[in-house]
Amino acid sequence: MTTSRPSTVRYIPREFEPDWAVAPGEMIQLALEDLRFTQADVAARASISAKHLNQVIKGHVPLSPEVAVALERVLGVSADHWLRLEATWQAHRARESAQMSFAGLSSWLRKFPEDVLRRRAIIDASAPVAERAESLLRFFQVADTEAFNRVWLAPQANYRRSQKFEIDAFATALWLRLAEVSAEAARDARPYDADKLRSVAREIPSLTREPVKIGFKKAQDLLREAGVLLVFEPEVAGTRITGASRWLASTHPVIALSGRHKFLDIFWFALLHEIGHVLLHPKRATYLDVERRNANDDADEQESAADSFAADLILGARLKAELREVSTAEELLELAQRAGVSPTMVAGQYAHVTGDWRTFGRLRERADLSVLA
Repeated sequence: MTTSRPSTVRYIPREFEPDWAVAPGEMIQLALEDLRFTQADVAARASISAKHLNQVIKGHVPLSPEVAVALERVLGVSADHWLRLEATWQAHRARESAQMSFAGLSSWLRKFPEDVLRRRAIIDASAPVAERAESLLRFFQVADTEAFNRVWLAPQANYRRSQKFEIDAFATALWLRLAEVSAEAARDARPYDADKLRSVAREIPSLTREPVKIGFKKAQDLLREAGVLLVFEPEVAGTRITGASRWLASTHPVIALSGRHKFLDIFWFALLHEIGHVLLHPKRATYLDVERRNANDDADEQESAADSFAADLILGARLKAELREVSTAEELLELAQRAGVSPTMVAGQYAHVTGDWRTFGRLRERADLSVLA
């Protein structure tokens, strides 16, 4: 046995951090050879059994902190370095195992609209199944499909649903996550302030008189001052979503609008409705509003409360009482002038209250909401 050895190990710098995965046992063996030690030599010096050291080197057992500290004293390489190698190696093995299991997830991937995933650069459509699955799980910030079901599908039972149409739960989850990502990118809002939001909400109806792109930007700025993030996320086919409100990590409320209907009264009403949810029902994490005219929400007190909140902001109790008496376009325009809102909002409210969608239908403006994306 050689009793002298170099003061440092030449095979690898002490602070070297490889960008590939390598079994720590391989590097330990290289260190032994560099120092001209046998496994028996090191085992004796480290006060561990030769069998255990051999199992560590062959990767049959993980490298423990205790053994790493012993090797630090014997080989002159820090325990932190050995443990980083071990952690990197174990993570690599876990990813390889996951990749093998992900390879069977083609049926799960097919449940999502591939055109949206590709267009939004969430996945590489030409990549292998395992790689696409990995990308999608990372996008949703979950470890596996079971976690995806718990986090993104199970809560949908509490969302507002359309009775007439079947809702695609996977497309809905995708839309919600896209909206969440958009909000995260704009998280420069002040802390949430409910009193400020109540004040800001009263300013929103007057923005309906602006071109929608300008009005929407002003609404975003006003809401950001109250700690609320407003985003526009185009509808994903199969969701039938008009809007949603939810909380980002319990710090900021997020309101997302889809522009599913091109009518501006529906678009702005959806915004006011979601503000109502944020203010009136802060303990409920997520509201998802879908296909309003076909959903039976009369039995849902929270939805009715949000509707009333929005309607009161548009006209107020006194002017709302006059709405049923309107019979001409001139009277409707005059009522809109007094309310300080766009005539399209009053036309929409008239249709909703009376059930008559024809009389003032021509006053309900349409707009290309894609300009908001």
